[in-house]
Amino acid sequence: MVRVRLINLSKSYGRVKAVDKVSLEVEDGELFTLLGPSGCGKTTTLRLIAGFEFPDEGRILFGDEDVTLKKPYERETAMVFQNYALWPHMTVFDNIAYGLKVRKMRKEEIIERVERVLDLVRLRGLEDRYPTQLSGGQQQRVALARALVVEPKVLLLDEPLSNLDAKLRIEMREEIKRLQRKLGITTIYVTHDQEEAMSISDRIAVMNKGRILQVGTPQEIYFRPRNIFTATFIGKSTILEGRLERIDPPTIRIGDVIKLEFTPVSSDFYEEARVGDSVIVVIKPEFFSQEPLDTACNVIDGVVELVMFIGPFIQVRVRVGDTYVTAYLKPEARVKPSDKIRLYLPVDKTIGFLNR
Repeated sequence: MVRVRLINLSKSYGRVKAVDKVSLEVEDGELFTLLGPSGCGKTTTLRLIAGFEFPDEGRILFGDEDVTLKKPYERETAMVFQNYALWPHMTVFDNIAYGLKVRKMRKEEIIERVERVLDLVRLRGLEDRYPTQLSGGQQQRVALARALVVEPKVLLLDEPLSNLDAKLRIEMREEIKRLQRKLGITTIYVTHDQEEAMSISDRIAVMNKGRILQVGTPQEIYFRPRNIFTATFIGKSTILEGRLERIDPPTIRIGDVIKLEFTPVSSDFYEEARVGDSVIVVIKPEFFSQEPLDTACNVIDGVVELVMFIGPFIQVRVRVGDTYVTAYLKPEARVKPSDKIRLYLPVDKTIGFLNR
């Protein structure tokens, strides 16, 4: 296994800067996810690590070894592609064994390795089938087995679950996490699915427009976003904009009805903020409560406009003055459209940014 370092990595296609001075470190044995919307540069970054693309600037290090200009087969990485890229005319066994045969390994060792990885991904008994005879989840396991059988230093996964249905995606992401933990292999995972990233990752890098905006654990990314993009990209949020009415405690006024105390995300807030500045607050719907809390709270009074039963909670849309907030309530909550409602929101969960 190996530690991966990217140092000021950049890649352009014509006038489009796909990757813009990306620097990050992936620890030995870590499952690290590049998360962001389509076109943010995450797949290009993965392809640079794999050696399928070469950077215009910057360096890629595996441990102390500079692999920036090395060919893919010289880097000891393995890639699992979005479309699986299985050979349709080969059996499961031959698809998995392909990389070993290219390396001209002994037949006995190939058989031993393939059988071992078949057990690992729970495909024993299917080795004589062809890809068209497999379900989507089984095809994904074959692609994963083909990558693992060569025993790479770094495992790279590019949106590997995007072609699966919702239930199978959950099963396969649990399987990927199980295998990664068991093998302890350094893994870099690319996805645009926030829930997927949060559920399997040790750490996440949030990307947009070729840049990394924040790196942290799933908890840090979710509860302590450092910028508006991360705060609004991860999970469902209510975004409110208003004017700073007080600096200590930080208080925002939105229209004539809403006044909220909030927790600044930036440590420079108290030096930079001025009364009257434009401020944006971001509120996650699960932090609302219908009961008073044993902590400093904002109180929001409004009128219910929409009620949706989701299963583990009820989602309500509440009109407050000229704006709206979305809240998740307990599934047994009895609310209906046109009801008046009072919501409590912890100040430490009401996060704010200067809008600059």
